Amino acid sequence: MADRDTKQIIKWSLLGFIIVMVAANFLVGTRETSTPSSQPVLPKISTIHSFSLTNQFGKKITLNDLKGRPWLADIIFTRCPTVCPRMTQTLGELRAKLPSTLRYVSLTTDPANDTPAVMKAFAEAHGSNDSNWHFLTGPKADLMRLAIDDLKLISVPKEASKRDNPNDLFVHSSLYILVDAKGRIRKSFEYDTTNLLEQVKITLKRLEAENDR
Repeated sequence: MADRDTKQIIKWSLLGFIIVMVAANFLVGTRETSTPSSQPVLPKISTIHSFSLTNQFGKKITLNDLKGRPWLADIIFTRCPTVCPRMTQTLGELRAKLPSTLRYVSLTTDPANDTPAVMKAFAEAHGSNDSNWHFLTGPKADLMRLAIDDLKLISVPKEASKRDNPNDLFVHSSLYILVDAKGRIRKSFEYDTTNLLEQVKITLKRLEAENDR
């Protein structure tokens, strides 16, 4: 029953995200037909609300710390035995090839384990000890409010009987979410999508065209 409930949560969460994206794309199409432009308008999917979380250096990070420049966000946990290390490695590889003004946020879905010190060790193990990539932890409710309500990511505890190993704790999104300089979600990218770097670069150029850097 619990497994069925988990699948239902994921199904309805994904359906909600798809509906939002379809509606946003419809609005984009409407704008494009009425406003001549060489660049299509990126949809504004949702808005990030105020938050206060702690990064791997023990520093409080708020929405105001991120405003003024675009940022990429994802959700991970350091005990993850599967996708999280790959997502973090891929984001690190992207980061080396993207504008230095871009910022990065990796939220944990496992704050009981992922203290700032644990997040710092994880960041360093995957090639990042820089201040423009925040590995954030804090109260679970605050993390989930930002991840699920605002960033439209998914994180669901995995039923113990369905785990492949003791650390297989969560089913969660493997997306990177692009937030613009004003704190609005503009696009999502699957971490293993083809031509990911090119797609991110093109999207950032479209933000530049809006003067939304």
